[in-house]
Amino acid sequence: MLSVVDYVIIVVYFLCILGIGAFTGKGQKSIRDYFLGSRNMPWYAAMFSGIATVVSAISYIGAPAVAFSEDFRYHQVRLGFPIALLALCLVFLPTFYKTNQASIYQYLGSRFDAKTQVFTSVLFVFLKLAYLGLAIYVPALVIEKMFDIPLYQTALFVGLFTVFYTVAGGIKAVIWTDTIQLFILTFGLVAVFAVAVDGVDGGLAQVIEVGRMEDKFRFIDFSFDLTEKYTFWGGVFGGAVLLVIQFGSDQAEVQRFLTTKSLRHSVASMIGTLFFTTLYGVFVFFVGTTLYSFYGQFPEKGAMLVEANEIFPKFIVEELPTGLKGLISAGVLSAGMSTVSSVLNSLTTVCVTDLYRRVCTETPSLNAVRGATFVIGIIGIALAMFMGSLGNVLEISVALGSFFGGPLVGVFLVGILNKRIQGDAAFCSLLLGFAFSIWLGFFTEVSFMWYGIFSAGVTGLSSLAIHAVGSRITRSE
Repeated sequence: MLSVVDYVIIVVYFLCILGIGAFTGKGQKSIRDYFLGSRNMPWYAAMFSGIATVVSAISYIGAPAVAFSEDFRYHQVRLGFPIALLALCLVFLPTFYKTNQASIYQYLGSRFDAKTQVFTSVLFVFLKLAYLGLAIYVPALVIEKMFDIPLYQTALFVGLFTVFYTVAGGIKAVIWTDTIQLFILTFGLVAVFAVAVDGVDGGLAQVIEVGRMEDKFRFIDFSFDLTEKYTFWGGVFGGAVLLVIQFGSDQAEVQRFLTTKSLRHSVASMIGTLFFTTLYGVFVFFVGTTLYSFYGQFPEKGAMLVEANEIFPKFIVEELPTGLKGLISAGVLSAGMSTVSSVLNSLTTVCVTDLYRRVCTETPSLNAVRGATFVIGIIGIALAMFMGSLGNVLEISVALGSFFGGPLVGVFLVGILNKRIQGDAAFCSLLLGFAFSIWLGFFTEVSFMWYGIFSAGVTGLSSLAIHAVGSRITRSE
């Protein structure tokens, strides 16, 4: 259980976050300030915020769980890093920055038509509502284990607290709280690693030896089997598209990069985010391997009998000393709340700019936008109640992104790279791409690593085919 010192640390953390939300909300006069922070955010703050959102409670808890129960093959997704970086920095980010719009899906409305913008926005909303529920569930799970409080109460607390400071401060609150939370959760992760290594008889050398002997560091799998979860080919090609989905077609990620003073700063924050999240991911997995070595020496602690998602919370509650336990708990909450706040702000942006304004021409007030943020947060809290039975939280989040994001990447590439394709062809190809995602996800055994690249490919190729058929019909008439 937690001591008085631990409780004090957690309370101080919450008060600081609330203070930042209230402070950054001062001076906001328009919804543009709320969504883009007047475009005067430092590039490094946008970068830290991007890293904090990626290094969410989902990966904070889920990544050690994957490493504990499996190996390092998940990181083959990073083999697509060079391809993704070129596409993001040379194609996607320059296009979005020059449009000077709050939502990236507004680009599709101006490039194609309203129905394409609305459909892509709806896809994003479904994706991020599911992700929001997952992001609230994970830190709530940790609090449940630590305080023995029912999950619905902890989810309500985490969700409402994050909603309040996001409502108050908008994107500025998101970015600055993310920056602080990143350092808290990083310190927490390093502290867990140090305590775990110290508890292993033989130290770091024994951790490495156990990992080597039990093939925990297995990284490359050259299998051509599309049903194999992680492979080299899925990492290079599917991984490249997954990274573009995350950083190029996801409003929650892109939005922070559009708050900087210039495109050069935006690109710098994007590169820094991709680079550091890669290193961070490898370290989080190594922490999972360390926990495997630790509990392997202490089978009486029963770690091998609990669900993998509960390994990290179990170590925090049972093994950390007074004071550090409270700080690590704040770190887990930081990881969760940074993601929740980012998703909340981006969902509000899309709902207002891409959906509401297609129905009502009147610009909503700042208070109405804040109210929308609150309602979306309540929906996310409700969805969090259903996330416990879906499996490893990290893999669920990747599968969701690949399922919904492939058609989005496809239609963005069509719009940016082929100026001949017009609205009807783009919309029909988008429908075909999403239908293909549904077929892959529900009617095949194909790994989720391939959903994105296949559905993006179907979207792009079908747009060319539909355009060619339409042009031929037009000429024949």
